[in-house]
Amino acid sequence: MMIRMMGLLIAACCLFANLQLCVAQESLDDTPIANFSQLSRSADAALRSGDITAARAAADGMAELADKNSEIYRIAADVYLRAGDAKSSLKYFDEYLKSHASELPYLWQRGIALYFVGDFAEGAKQFEEHRHVNPNDVENAAWHFLCVAKAESFQASQKQLLPAPGDRRVPMDEVLEMLKTGDTDLVVKRMESIDKDSPMKASADFYGEFYLGLYADAKGKRDEAQRRLERCAKNAPRNYMGDVARVYAKHLSQAK
Repeated sequence: MMIRMMGLLIAACCLFANLQLCVAQESLDDTPIANFSQLSRSADAALRSGDITAARAAADGMAELADKNSEIYRIAADVYLRAGDAKSSLKYFDEYLKSHASELPYLWQRGIALYFVGDFAEGAKQFEEHRHVNPNDVENAAWHFLCVAKAESFQASQKQLLPAPGDRRVPMDEVLEMLKTGDTDLVVKRMESIDKDSPMKASADFYGEFYLGLYADAKGKRDEAQRRLERCAKNAPRNYMGDVARVYAKHLSQAK
């Protein structure tokens, strides 16, 4: 899921420039760009502090500005997803795609939203699309695996596992092998092999627990999945996938 992170930052900068063109005749204090900039800062601060209510309110405000520039739909959709409102996230990803259909392969986030709203077949299709532009991402293969398991069967997910060679993040090689073979010990041992003082330790533990939990979810072992995602979310970073981990843990706890 890393290939688009820098792109999201660049897109936000380009969005500011595009909005500036739309409002050149207006005073700065009342312009959409000023409002969007303030809302964007508010959303970022809210997500970093874990204030989900404030993050959703900022996303609501962004969505109201989207008639000025449809790029705002995508940015609002990202905030909604990170704040745990998958239904609104999907709504605004789909609004964005009405005028940016060629961007569909890049919207792996939309696939996660589809999983959370229970549209597993469409989620699987989204991750298949994403592989066209990001063929080495084990996370994409894992989310596709999960969606196929939910839409069809666990056996079908194993047969339809997407290739994802060359993901250098620890323990992604082991996660991919776990999806192929069912050997969860590979992931656990790789996590344990990282020295506690290593700068890779926190990331390895986060991704290891995350995808061990996702694998358990795919197998229908909800208690184990919830336990691992809660452990993962407890010390998750304040970034996109960290927020997804917190949303995922809450989703599992509410689905019982």
